[in-house]
Amino acid sequence: MRPILSLLAILSAGLLGAPAHALPLDRGAWIELKTPSFVLYSDAGEKNARRVAESLERLRSVLGQLNPGLKLTAPNPTYVFVFRNNDAFRPYRRIYNGRPVDSGGYFITRPESSWVAVNGDPRTDEEAILNHEYLHYILSNNYPSLPLWFNEGMAELYSSFQATGREARIGIPIPEHVYWLRQHDLIPPARLFAIDQTAPDYNEGARRGVFYAESWALVHYLLVGSPEHQKQAPDYLREMARDRPAPDAFRTAFGLDDATLEQEIHAYVRKHLFEVKTVPVQPSEALQITRRDLPRAEALARLGGLLVSLDPSLWPAAAEHFQAALAQDPEQPQALAGRGWLESLAGHPQEARPWLEKAAAKAPDDFLIQYLYGLALLAGPPGPDDLRQARRAFAQAVALQPDFGEAWARLAFAQAQDDALLPEALRSFETAHRLLPTHTDIAYNLALAYARSGQRDRAQEIIDHVLAVHGTPDEVQKARAALVQEKRRDVEDLIEKSDLEGAAALLEQLAAQSPSPEQKTALLARLDEVRHVLAYNRFVGRYNKAMELAGRDPKAAIAILEDLVATTSEPGQLEQAKKVLASLKGERR
Repeated sequence: MRPILSLLAILSAGLLGAPAHALPLDRGAWIELKTPSFVLYSDAGEKNARRVAESLERLRSVLGQLNPGLKLTAPNPTYVFVFRNNDAFRPYRRIYNGRPVDSGGYFITRPESSWVAVNGDPRTDEEAILNHEYLHYILSNNYPSLPLWFNEGMAELYSSFQATGREARIGIPIPEHVYWLRQHDLIPPARLFAIDQTAPDYNEGARRGVFYAESWALVHYLLVGSPEHQKQAPDYLREMARDRPAPDAFRTAFGLDDATLEQEIHAYVRKHLFEVKTVPVQPSEALQITRRDLPRAEALARLGGLLVSLDPSLWPAAAEHFQAALAQDPEQPQALAGRGWLESLAGHPQEARPWLEKAAAKAPDDFLIQYLYGLALLAGPPGPDDLRQARRAFAQAVALQPDFGEAWARLAFAQAQDDALLPEALRSFETAHRLLPTHTDIAYNLALAYARSGQRDRAQEIIDHVLAVHGTPDEVQKARAALVQEKRRDVEDLIEKSDLEGAAALLEQLAAQSPSPEQKTALLARLDEVRHVLAYNRFVGRYNKAMELAGRDPKAAIAILEDLVATTSEPGQLEQAKKVLASLKGERR
């Protein structure tokens, strides 16, 4: 959980504890480049920034060519920062276990956006890191259940991706992997397939090197080196997309047992030549890239947003960036929003609102600002006016960025607070779920929206096929209990229509389905009440029938009353039945 800090504390920490070079030097012009899929900010010069932009766009294009069903549209926006050299990049390094990571680039994803940063010095080769991390991002959006060996092997395979002229090359050998595999024993396939992120083979020095090298080699063999297995690879991905167990999916797609696979991979890694796949690509000059000079105030604000997303320990530096931007331009919208964003993260929604409200008014075309403003309005609890404004802000965000899954989810939540807007909320939840299919909070709310709208079978389907697969046992139990609670509304409708028999039958069914002991107790208590009324009404009906027959068919009346005396448990009714029965029997004598 992120710590709760006031903005004053954030600023104080920044002034006292942030590194002296937290703010970029006032030199080197920053530019913005927009491609069809990415937004880049750079002080490395247009040539270097274009090199990164073109590489990412071409990699994205090639992935689409080779995998026609692959979902390449991101459910949140992606910002790329290209720094001119290592000194410029150093204050914006990723944090891991409280320490800056000494790497040339990274790709991280947050609910509001994805963030990429790279040292753009042309003397370095950090595109491999971006390619690797971008593959992880694409794979997680399409195949969230891939085994670790295939996920890392694919990322390594594409890390050496190169595109020149009209041709891209995939699977260029990675020398250190080739050398390592020829000098060390391989991990047996059964053990390789069982490795997860907690295993020593993934986390410990030399063993980690073998895991990465062998995962690369196996994926290289299956997707590049073997024409037969290349044709089978799409079948494997389709099986994994259906949430098949990974070993079953592998055997079904490739038809290989462990012993045969081990022989084939041993032979493959000892080859002196590795195949490289070539794919035609769009020439660089055909890529649509627009350029804009960034004022220093905006550049500072954009860099501040990167720092906010990296780690809470960098919030003081982010606050400095926003302050410096506002000192240059008091109306700079991204800096205004940054101040509000930090207040929201610090747990102060009321302090955040004025900043974000002003930023939203200044930048109606900035979807991220509209999204952050909507979040602040929902913090609360929100009142009716807050909900109306939040709906407008989120609607603006998704209009500007139609694939922004989190914004659709928040819009749906704001709409769902008004019963009259339930159909709209349902459509928004469906869109959010389509964009973020494994997000269990969205699936949970979609199931509830289906249940509230009477689509109980669809709610059950979401619980059984999404939450039960990707959620925790607690999430599944809560969803099942919520669905039972929604179904209980049907009980009260039946009671209101005087269908007590139907209400009792449904209550019995719901009590059997409920995963919650407390809910089950409440359902059984309500069932007892309904049964009591049923029994009472049954007595009244039968008793009145006996009274109707008493004058013309005393024998039939006595039979009914004897049955009532034998079956009635309510003392007052029992006494009344006995009294009348005795009277009728006395008259017959």
